[in-house]
Amino acid sequence: MMIRKILIYMAILSAPFMMNASGSHRDNRAPDKTKTKAGTDLVAPEQNHSHRFYSVEADNDTTAHGIEYTIDAVRLENIETVTLSIRNTRHTPFQPLKAGLKLGVDTYMDTYPEWYGRFFPTLAVCEPDHFYGYMQSPDGKMKAVLSGDPIASWSLDYNMGYPDYTQDNRWFYGHRIECLNLDMLCQGPLPDHNPRLWKLEPGEQRSWTVKIIDLDSPDNFEETVYHHTHAPVLVMERTSCPPGDSIEIKVWGKSPRLTVEGKGLALQKIDTALWRGVYRATEPGIKNIGLTDGCRQAHGTLAVRHPWSLTMKLARNAVARYKQKPTSHVESWYGFHTAFDAARIMPEPGIDSVLNDRFDMIIDKIFDRKTGSPYKYHWRIQNVSSTIGMLADRYLAFGNQADLDLGERMAAYLMKCQRDDGAYMNGHTDYTSVIYPAKSLLEFADVERTAGRKKQAARLEASAKRAIDHLATADGDLETEGQMTYEDGMISCSALQLGELALRSKDAGDRRRYTEAMLRLLDGHDCLTQLRVPDGRRRGGTLRFWEAQYDVFMLPNMISSPHGWSAWRAYATYYAYLLTGEERWLRETFDAASAFAALIDHKSGDLNWAFVVDPYVRALQVCEPDSGFTADDDTYGNPHPELYPNREIVVGEQYVPMIADWQTIVSSDNDVHECFKFIAEAVLCNAFLVEKPDGSFGTYNCSVVKEGKNLLVTANEPQIKNLHVNLLKPQKVVFDGNMTHFQRFIDN
Repeated sequence: MMIRKILIYMAILSAPFMMNASGSHRDNRAPDKTKTKAGTDLVAPEQNHSHRFYSVEADNDTTAHGIEYTIDAVRLENIETVTLSIRNTRHTPFQPLKAGLKLGVDTYMDTYPEWYGRFFPTLAVCEPDHFYGYMQSPDGKMKAVLSGDPIASWSLDYNMGYPDYTQDNRWFYGHRIECLNLDMLCQGPLPDHNPRLWKLEPGEQRSWTVKIIDLDSPDNFEETVYHHTHAPVLVMERTSCPPGDSIEIKVWGKSPRLTVEGKGLALQKIDTALWRGVYRATEPGIKNIGLTDGCRQAHGTLAVRHPWSLTMKLARNAVARYKQKPTSHVESWYGFHTAFDAARIMPEPGIDSVLNDRFDMIIDKIFDRKTGSPYKYHWRIQNVSSTIGMLADRYLAFGNQADLDLGERMAAYLMKCQRDDGAYMNGHTDYTSVIYPAKSLLEFADVERTAGRKKQAARLEASAKRAIDHLATADGDLETEGQMTYEDGMISCSALQLGELALRSKDAGDRRRYTEAMLRLLDGHDCLTQLRVPDGRRRGGTLRFWEAQYDVFMLPNMISSPHGWSAWRAYATYYAYLLTGEERWLRETFDAASAFAALIDHKSGDLNWAFVVDPYVRALQVCEPDSGFTADDDTYGNPHPELYPNREIVVGEQYVPMIADWQTIVSSDNDVHECFKFIAEAVLCNAFLVEKPDGSFGTYNCSVVKEGKNLLVTANEPQIKNLHVNLLKPQKVVFDGNMTHFQRFIDN
């Protein structure tokens, strides 16, 4: 048993700080010459992971005194109990911007293989009267973080990434998290379900007890939350479905009451404190879930999805509405994936012609058509590889021979950037997992074969295979565009490219090797994914936290999930299902796709860049376009918000709108179109029938009726022409379209 107690009479400064036992100020960082800002020195966080009190006072207020706090920490077996007490001895209220507890759990993932044993703050939820969440490591360990006391908010400390010396040494944020904070007090504004705790009156004292519990498996997480907070908990295997389908909702509670859109849902008791209800979906949209048990409350949402065809139609409209720009970053013209996929499946000559012309304009400004090489920005090889993928999409839509010729020249340029070990290099940095260049080559190889160019296709496939073999050998030991970090894109792009090659592999041994390598990465990547949040807007989204500064010119860091790049994991889970037959992967795929579709307002057609998970971020964002350029000009990223007219805003648990419809210079918010490229590949035209161990059927994009010995399958939408059948035993399936049969567990 370990007991730690601190009692300090302290002054509160205008920035976060800690105090040592003697009450003297000390910095929470230790020199280590990595990319973190502290004065003029580059330092890394201190490796002392004890729990610490912190406070951020109102701006320009450095004179406040009179706050006492104690921290007690007791560990018994797998549970550490931490109690924080704060007492205001002033004669005036204590009203910080935020104040609370810095958790002493190592979250700084900067070295391989050490990062496998460090914990990412995967989930944090503030309810009106309690808090729950968990931290997970890539090696599968898990720490539940729970409190039966109301906690106002939570926040993360991020490392500073690097200075841009061309922009007055303005700092950009990096790819690492230093600490998870529980904000016991927060001025807000906060989401509606967060408790309103923002001050201590003179003489007032409040205490909070937090439990940090080591868990062997995430499967008992929700039960653990219930037993330790005495609050009701939602358990949702799926968070999305189409109208007409039903979703099972389980609930932990003593005498719970469950509502969906304010209407009560009958619950059936299935265990001592476990209940079950079934919601039958009607109209599309996001449905609010309310849960009460006595005076305790919890919340969630369901995503009842609109037709995929409508989603793709609106996404294509958004390609025109939110300008695709000829810039230094392919993310600025990424919408052409959506445009050409939609043109192939559901052509509309008017808008298709307009978008075709704009694509040609951008190509002419960025690339030399004669050589396939970029005029400039040569180090961004993802500009080349992603455009090769767009040319593949355009050829499938329109059959233009010139697209094949240009794609071949661009592929030749990309392959010149390939190292002997297979890695695609940006100078001295491995870019094999930066927007999946090998997948783009394989996509282009497919259209080459379709056009009868077998030799050209074989050359591209050989290059892609060498690159993916390199990923299989690296096993996650890769940089993130020059930073060593266990990071969403590096892991998910590696996994999806391994899965892509596994599906194409005719040799059983190769298929097994690539599949196993993919699954190892996916299992580790669970810590970076919202897999247990009861929220259809977020389920399946991956946790990215540095993109806002580049995509929508907003600082500081905040978790955006789902984000455009969340589709990278969704590709991998889709491939994992096709390779293993395990329905878990298919559920994840469809929940993620539904969360992606919800980024579009299906009534107005407005497209959002991403959903911000943090409950409270004071952000600075550019609010006026650059008047010196038009959206047709070649501009370079990434502009810092302080270089332009800006505004201070507060964001929290909400969608963030696009800026490409008004910002003339480079913005990368069009990377959201990766989500729609994924939807086109995985769910727009495909239905899935899965036989469960009990003989019932899971249906995705279809319905099934048993008629005698036959299974009659009907697609939900007219463009769905492919049915993947996953049966435990042979049965006759009747479907108006193409069928692909495979057993539940494929013999690789």
